[in-house]
Amino acid sequence: MAGNKHTSNQSSKAEPTFEAIQVMVVDDDVICLSIVAGMLKTFKYQVVTVKSAEDALGTLRSRSHFFHLIITDVHMPVMDGFELQNQVREEFNLPVVLMSADDNESSMLRGLEGGAAFYIVKPVSYYDVKDLWQYAVSPRKSKLATPIQRALKVGAGSVAMVQEEKQKRRESKKKAQAKVNEDNEIEKGEATMLKKSKVVWTSALYNEFLEAIRKIGLERAVPKRILEHMNEPVGLTRENVASHLQEAL
Repeated sequence: MAGNKHTSNQSSKAEPTFEAIQVMVVDDDVICLSIVAGMLKTFKYQVVTVKSAEDALGTLRSRSHFFHLIITDVHMPVMDGFELQNQVREEFNLPVVLMSADDNESSMLRGLEGGAAFYIVKPVSYYDVKDLWQYAVSPRKSKLATPIQRALKVGAGSVAMVQEEKQKRRESKKKAQAKVNEDNEIEKGEATMLKKSKVVWTSALYNEFLEAIRKIGLERAVPKRILEHMNEPVGLTRENVASHLQEAL
């Protein structure tokens, strides 16, 4: 099953049953692995998680014709996501979606030119994973490429699409945060200014967020404790952290 659109925010009129789609998620960061797997399970995808590219290949070789889609982080030790992508293409002809905090064009182009079905810029959101079924393919088919891969135009246009998706996600988050601020009581003085301030979740800030969750533990992570472990960055409020935590989980 493969869609005929490259962008991940456009669904077919007749969406498939997600329970039938087997997805493997690969990431050496166990917190990110848990968050992405949880998002996929929310949409009823069947998910298998592994912590390294080597384990991913071992699982694929032992469970032939089982998976429909591979989602892998780019930066991993020993074998990175690009190498895994190439190996999966050669051995299994399965679509691979790359994810990384690295949003520079050279990294995106390398993945897309290597045949990646899509490139997600971290932090991953529900918006990013909801329609990944479009890139899934039936393991019983032996075609060398899915329709989406055959239609892929590698180059500046492909990177522009990824950047466009990224911008849309930022705008969506901005609108959601504005609505939260509008509905909340306006506090006085500096607290009011902090609540109204725009928070940009940069890669560095997101990494601090993840590190705080690692130290606290996923089940015990609450906004107040996360802020304390992040040393309360200027402009970041409990509401910001709570919103981001809810989206991540």
